[in-house]
This record gives sequence, structure tokens and C-alpha cells, in this order.
Amino acid sequence: MADLLCERASSALILTLNRPQVMNALSSELAADIQKAVENARDDPGVRTIILTGAGDRAFCAGMDLKQRSALTPDQKWAQSRAGWHLYQSLMESPKAVIAAIGGWCLGGGFELALACDLRYAADDARFGWPEMTLGAYPGGGAAILLPRLVGRARAKELFFTARRIGAEEALTMGLVQRVVPREKLMDCALEVARSIEATSPLGLAAVKRSVNEGADLPMDDAATLDQRLRRPLEATHDYEEGIKAHFEKRKPVFRGN
Repeated sequence: MADLLCERASSALILTLNRPQVMNALSSELAADIQKAVENARDDPGVRTIILTGAGDRAFCAGMDLKQRSALTPDQKWAQSRAGWHLYQSLMESPKAVIAAIGGWCLGGGFELALACDLRYAADDARFGWPEMTLGAYPGGGAAILLPRLVGRARAKELFFTARRIGAEEALTMGLVQRVVPREKLMDCALEVARSIEATSPLGLAAVKRSVNEGADLPMDDAATLDQRLRRPLEATHDYEEGIKAHFEKRKPVFRGN
């Protein structure tokens, strides 16, 4: 049985972590499979969005596979952690919109996987937390960088320091997720957002994603320079001309990604 299921729904690529027997824990092999699928989608014009979700009803992802990790040497553990960070980077740097559809437990490395996505939608039974501090470690796959940017330093520290688990509604209040829906509506919600994205410019999306991700922490002048550098090339594209033309012709634009 494949640990990662890949299927298409129109222009959405749905990646399902398929290890429900271990709450979709991230093994080295599963992480590599996700990264390969994301990288393959980068140059596929038929893919506009990537949706990450977990199989079964218990978890989105319970974090790293601790059984596998416990058998590794310290150097191998470090290499695995670095590979995890490269996976999260591939999600953040993908020109596609990446959506996490989170049901059940979302812990540790699984929480980091969700943080690396652009948008997060949670089922009402979703639960989030960082157990690493109870295991003699800390979230070293990027959470200490990403979480404070979403919820602020003090909230991030409180979640890290106490290993407190939070529910979907508290995650919504913190800004960790964009919407909370009944469990049976979770994938419908993610696909609805994907369809909305499908109607927009792929070049514009890739550029604004990069501007937001890279520019948010730059000084204003540097961020403005980056923003203009990313914006300027779009004006010479077919899609820009098509968007203007469709506006005046009162029809939906047909974007080609060039």
C-alpha cells in the first residue's frame, strides 16, 4: 500500500498521507515522496493547487515517525531533520498554492508541514500541538521560525514551552487556520478554495506568494523593491493582456501561464 496517495480533482493535486495505522506519521520515505510530488507539480501547467490531507479519521499527521527515528544515530537524526526542512521549503517555494486540509491530530512535524502550506482549513475535530519539548527536543523543522510570524512571539513561546494542545476554534482565533468546518465538509471546503484559485492568474499567484513570503520580514524599501521586481514582468505576458481583454469583454479570462 502506497504511503502517499496522489489524485487529481480538476486542477487540484490531492496528496493524502496514507499511514493511518500510525496516524500518518512522517517517515523518511513518506517525506521524500511528498517532496517529489510537490517538485513534479512545479512545472505541470495542469496543476494550480496542491491539497495536503491525511487518511483515516484520527490524524492529519502526528509528526515524525518516532519508531523509525529512535533507531537512527544522532547524525542520521540530523540528516532526517534537514530533509524535513527541505520538504517544508519546497512547499513554501512552490509557485502553486498549497492548501492543508486538517482533520484530527496535527502534531510536531505534522504541524510544521501544515505551517509550510499557504492556507490551512481545519475540521472541527482538529487538534494541534508541539510534543517535542516533552521528548527532550524542540520543533527543529522550521516551526520556531514560522509560528511566531503567524501568531506572535509570546503565543508561539507559550505553545512551545508548555506543549499545550489546542483545538480548532482556538487555532482559528490565533490565525493558525483560515476556517473551521464540520469534518464531513473538510475536503469540500479545500476544493472550493482550489476552484476559486483556479480562476486566477497562475503567474500572478506565483509572484504574489513570493512577495508575501519573502517581503514580509524585509525593511519597507527592500520589500517594495522586491515587489516591483516581481510585478514588472507580468505586464509583458499573454495572461496580463488576456485578463484586461476579458474584463472589457465581460467574460472569464483563459489564462495560459505565460
